[in-house]
Amino acid sequence: MSQSSQQKLLALATVAIIALLGLSAFLIYTKVNQDKLIKKQSSELIEEARLKAELEKEYYQALSDLEEMRGNNSELNAMIETQKTELKKQKDKIDGLIKTQKDLEKAREEIAKLKVYVTEVEDLRKKNAALQESNMALAGERDELVLAVEQQKVTNEELMTSKNELTSERDKLSQENENLSRKVDIASSIKVTDISPIGYVVKSSGKESDSKAAKKIDGIKVCFNTTTNEIVSTGQETFHLRLVNPIGEVMAIQELGSGTLKSSANGESLQYTTSTELEYKTEPVNGCFNWQPGITFEPGTYTVEIYNKGFMSGKATFTLK
Repeated sequence: MSQSSQQKLLALATVAIIALLGLSAFLIYTKVNQDKLIKKQSSELIEEARLKAELEKEYYQALSDLEEMRGNNSELNAMIETQKTELKKQKDKIDGLIKTQKDLEKAREEIAKLKVYVTEVEDLRKKNAALQESNMALAGERDELVLAVEQQKVTNEELMTSKNELTSERDKLSQENENLSRKVDIASSIKVTDISPIGYVVKSSGKESDSKAAKKIDGIKVCFNTTTNEIVSTGQETFHLRLVNPIGEVMAIQELGSGTLKSSANGESLQYTTSTELEYKTEPVNGCFNWQPGITFEPGTYTVEIYNKGFMSGKATFTLK
């Protein structure tokens, strides 16, 4: 073989070797990329399966948590139903991210949001529990107030009963004191005796002359004697005269000393004709009323009433012709 042939053969062998080396490198590169792709796809499939499992777990755990919070509160139960519906929508959304969009990172973020639906219901449950506890506390306070009011009512009734009893006792004592005072007043009034009423005529000399002729007399004189009263102290005593004419009228002229007095017997106001004051002593004292009204007297029987301290001390009658 010539040297030229050998050189051509060597060149062809070199080209073949280089081609084989390039093919080997390409095959190795392709295999490495295929291995990487297979590994990546395998990893993605594993992550997809794991996310699906996690989604199922979180979804059913959330459903279980929601059901555990169900009770007698209608508002809370309604919210649980709403959250279950929203939870199903969220699950379907995540399924779509995993299966069709292959957005596993976004799916992972959405899975983390499943707990929010439970948290919202839990917050409402806690608020309702706190409100119920507050209501129970308020109900307890209300019951205590009702009890306190009832107790105060009983106390007030007892106080009212005691007050009525005290008022009744006070009125009784007041009546007894009034009766006792009246008895004292009666006992301290001075009785009179020897009442001697008589008409008189004033002569030209100024002297008075007794007369029973009604048309002629100028005035009436009523004399009397006091009786002994040991419980009355000595001193000035006022006596009132009521002169009642034949037709039952009390004769009275304000300008001549007439007035009214209060009856100690019944509290009524009594008209009196005139009054006089005596220096009372333990022994009998003589006193007189002298009433000269300047009017014409009518014939008939007159009544004389003498009062001391509002009580009648004595009574007499006389007749004018």
